[in-house]
Amino acid sequence: MTKWITILLACAGVALGLYTIATTGADRPVAKPPAAAPSVNPYARGIAASGTVEAASRNVMVSAAESGLVLDVLAQVGDRVKKGQVLAHLDARLLEAEKLRLEAGKAVAQAELARLKAEPREEELPPLRAAVQRAKVVVADSKDMVEEMESARKQGAGSQTELNRRRYAIDVALANLAVAEANLALAEKGAWAPVVAAAEARVAAAEAELGAIAIRMQRLVIVSPIDGVVLKRGIEPGEFAAAAGAGGMTMSSGGGAAFAIGDIDTLRVRARVDEEDLSQLREGAKGMARIRGVNPEDVALTMVRIEPLAEAKMSLMGTTTERVDTRVVEVVFEVNGKTRVRMFPGQAVDVFIDAGEGR
Repeated sequence: MTKWITILLACAGVALGLYTIATTGADRPVAKPPAAAPSVNPYARGIAASGTVEAASRNVMVSAAESGLVLDVLAQVGDRVKKGQVLAHLDARLLEAEKLRLEAGKAVAQAELARLKAEPREEELPPLRAAVQRAKVVVADSKDMVEEMESARKQGAGSQTELNRRRYAIDVALANLAVAEANLALAEKGAWAPVVAAAEARVAAAEAELGAIAIRMQRLVIVSPIDGVVLKRGIEPGEFAAAAGAGGMTMSSGGGAAFAIGDIDTLRVRARVDEEDLSQLREGAKGMARIRGVNPEDVALTMVRIEPLAEAKMSLMGTTTERVDTRVVEVVFEVNGKTRVRMFPGQAVDVFIDAGEGR
């Protein structure tokens, strides 16, 4: 009996195993093909690099020179702008108030300078001339009195003491005459040259302060540094615009920039070549950019230059074999003519460079 039970259990186990295998195979998922074919280097000997699309002028990040409240914005995304064209105005009312105060100070300094240059006043001279004439008369009178006293002394009249007093009076009268003549001469010469120079310096200082205010007011106007197209706008009226570089933002990343402007009539691609591939890089090598996506598109490139500076690798491609403790050299390419593929400044692309002989 035990023998038959063992045989039945073995058969049941085999049947259960066969059933499990059959049902598991029916539900096994079928591997699907990838959504997009992997990017393959088109050159037999080629260099693969990551790249970024940029304007021919590069993507210029324009920021306010000084921090301030945005009053109005005069440029929109997509507008074509000229070099020097005003893009936005920041609040300059505090500087305008300071300018009014400085203009008043300048007016005071100019009035003081004009007063000094107008000296002597014609009305001030007659009293000084009269004082000189009076001093001369006193001198003459003192001399006559001394002569009379000397004559009297010869005749035995008067005292020596009185004669000495009359002589001292002549000295006093002469001193008063000298003072009166000096005052007249000082008035006739006008203001002292160093005093005039100091007044002129005060006027010049006021003008310099006004010039500094004018420069600061110009810095509150954001203008385009190039001819190009507004690619991005980062400010709105009523917002506070930070000055360039404020808050640790970098211009290359666009952080804190009021506008991004570029000449997109011609597009370029900036490729970053790993230092391990530099031995294969040649001047004038052919290149190709591959637009990423479900339907990749290839765009022919012409090399513009190899920038002769190796920098730390900042942009990662995400491959498992990628090294981050390396450096890269940037190679600039120009997109050949008009392409049907739409490209945007800042767009990431795969770049392939022919590692054969340069053309």
